[in-house]
Order: sequence, then structure tokens, then C-alpha cells
Amino acid sequence: MKKWISVCIIIMFTCSLVSCSSPNIQKNKQQNNPSSSSQPPVINKVPTGPKMLQETQEIKAKQPEIKPFMPTQLVIPAIHVSAKIVPIGLLKDGQMAVPKDTTLVGILQPGILAGGKGNIILDGHVDSYTGPAIFFNLKKLKRGDAVIVRNNKTGRQLTYTVESVEIYNTFEAPEDRIFGETDDSRLNLITCTGKYSRKKQEHEKRLVVYTKLEYK
Repeated sequence: MKKWISVCIIIMFTCSLVSCSSPNIQKNKQQNNPSSSSQPPVINKVPTGPKMLQETQEIKAKQPEIKPFMPTQLVIPAIHVSAKIVPIGLLKDGQMAVPKDTTLVGILQPGILAGGKGNIILDGHVDSYTGPAIFFNLKKLKRGDAVIVRNNKTGRQLTYTVESVEIYNTFEAPEDRIFGETDDSRLNLITCTGKYSRKKQEHEKRLVVYTKLEYK
């Protein structure tokens, strides 16, 4: 998976009323190339004191090894979401593809799988010409809410916990935080939000829900 991450992608979020979902992404070098936007608040700042750092390392050492798997179903009880997950890749122009069906959720592949170290990227539509879509209520999620992914064939299931819900202007999302490497097992949900511009045929902002794997 790290080989895939090393390809390095950069976000250029674009959404329309019919195909509003994840950022378009193009191949570029992300390492040592921080986002030009102002940095968002740090949710999980790594301890700097020797004792705190040692405690953090001990906690990670106790975390069970999990064999990653491909999720096929997304369940978010707090907002009554239950949706099929389908793999999506990159288009010929390097942009991230979008599920055509507004009831589906896309997972960027090749990429991180459920339980793997790194950022899983899931995207979905916020609305369509006929009304609300699968991620319409994503903005209502709160810290501590559960985000469940499972494989319906094998029965395997993992729960991620919401850490924060953040909104960015279209071209100001922090690429490294969303797509970059991390030693944690994380899952990021992406959709559009804000006013819809008929002229530009896109929403003015992007919403990202950051979650982290819950170990039991």
C-alpha cells in the first residue's frame, strides 16, 4: 500500500449537483510539499515529552494486528446510513472517479483497505437533481460517532470513531492530512457542502469527516 501512496496524489475538489462527491486528484508529489492553505487544528498531536511519547509507543505496541480487507458495506448508525461500497480509481486525466449512483459510496483503489495503516478514502454524493443523496447528513456527525465498514461475504467488520468534521473551501483542503501517509489506521469520508453555484456547477465547499480505527 505504501508503494501506492508514494505515487502521491494532490486534491483538486470539484463537484456538480449530479456528481458531487470526492476530490478530483491528480498525480503529483505530496511529500515535503505541504498544502498552500492554512493548517487545520491538530486533532491528535504527538506527545513531545519523553514519558508521554513512551506511553504512546506502548499503547501502539499493544494494538492487535489486523489483516486488512476490502469493505463492501458502510454503516453510520447516527445518521441512518447503510450503503454499498464500490471500488473507484483514477480517470485518464488523473482525477478521482465518482460513483454514478448517488446511493453508493466509493472507495479509492488501489489504496488502503479496512484495518490497514494509512488513510482509507471514501466518498459519496451529497445530493442530486431529485433530492438528498447518501452523504446528505454527513455534516451532522459528531466526535465519538461510529463509522462501521464490513465485508458482507466474509462477515468481517471494523468500527472507526469520528474525531472531527471539518469544512474547507474548494482548493484549501489539506492534501497530506486526507491522503498522506500515517502510522494509524484511519478512514476519511468526503462529500460536498455549502451553496451550489449554477454558473460553476459545483458546491462552494468540501466536507471531510476524519475517523480513527477503534481497537477492542
